Amino acid sequence: MWRAFPDLLLFDTTYNTNMYKWLFVQFVGVTSTSKSFCIAHAVSFRQQECNFTWALERLKDMLNNCRELRVILTNMDQALMKSGETVFPEATKNLCRWHITQNLKKKHKSLFQTYIFESFSYWWKVLYESPTKSMYDYNCGQMEATLVGHGRRETWYYIRGNWLDPYKDKFVSCWIDDRLNFGEHTTNRVEGQHANLKRYLPGPNNSLDSIAAFALEMVNSQMEEIGATLEDSRVRIKKYHKLTLFNKLHNRVSIFALAKLDKELTFLDTLQDTGGSCDHRLKTSWRLPCSCKLNWYTINNIRIPLKDIDPFWRKLDFSPEFVRYEEPDYKAELEDVKKQVLGLNNRMQKKSLFSKIMFVLQRGGA
Repeated sequence: MWRAFPDLLLFDTTYNTNMYKWLFVQFVGVTSTSKSFCIAHAVSFRQQECNFTWALERLKDMLNNCRELRVILTNMDQALMKSGETVFPEATKNLCRWHITQNLKKKHKSLFQTYIFESFSYWWKVLYESPTKSMYDYNCGQMEATLVGHGRRETWYYIRGNWLDPYKDKFVSCWIDDRLNFGEHTTNRVEGQHANLKRYLPGPNNSLDSIAAFALEMVNSQMEEIGATLEDSRVRIKKYHKLTLFNKLHNRVSIFALAKLDKELTFLDTLQDTGGSCDHRLKTSWRLPCSCKLNWYTINNIRIPLKDIDPFWRKLDFSPEFVRYEEPDYKAELEDVKKQVLGLNNRMQKKSLFSKIMFVLQRGGA
């Protein structure tokens, strides 16, 4: 499954799984149908960068000739972060919002035992979900005023100095949604896999070979469930898929991705009713056409081309995702160009575009 879906990696550690009291690490991936799967498991005597680096290098070896990992999501542990940077330097690295919030609760326990907690929780969530940098600056001011106003100036200094100033670009929306993240903002999927595995384990004192057997049983169960969702995407057409706009995507794109596009069409209706503008977030962070692009397709009566959907969302089987040159559908592309030219209402624009196309063709012929 890792070689089929090598795009996204989440990993974290847990305890109380083996008789040696060693750290247990789970590496988790995500499929195009938004299902979690266990890539690998590892045990480590200590939480050291060299141990995590060794494990990640083994994962990288498994991807020989496959598409490279693109997004890593971890908690704040320095060893985890540094190992990811060492082994996968080109991948985007983000931090888990849930773990950061848990860290704040642990560091400032008294804050979470008083009436201030409700106000803090609200502004903290608003802050890390800031859609623009100007909104981020405003929300920072609001949170600072809230904490200082309740005599918690030291809490604000801690948050700003330890999280916002050095790491805001790894967990605040206006930064992380400006690049690919597949909509993943926490490592809760890994927490879910921890709980999953522990349901298979009879207790905390297991031998390593028994853990391996239980892990294999869990992975086989996952493959069966995930296989069913992939098959569903290959053969099923839901009601909203029947829109002409989706004609080229039928059974070639995951149902989960199509649902996101359908939701974006609803968002487009809202934008048009309110006079709002597209934030392009679906394009930058999910690599799917955003509302303004969908609007352009609709106006010009063009079906969404398959090439506008990231390869991740088009992967509907377990075969390795080898690096390959993707040959475009020339006939379909030419039909779209033809529609664009004929769809122009302005005669001069139509003539100008046609002249440019002819110029390119004549140069190519030469």
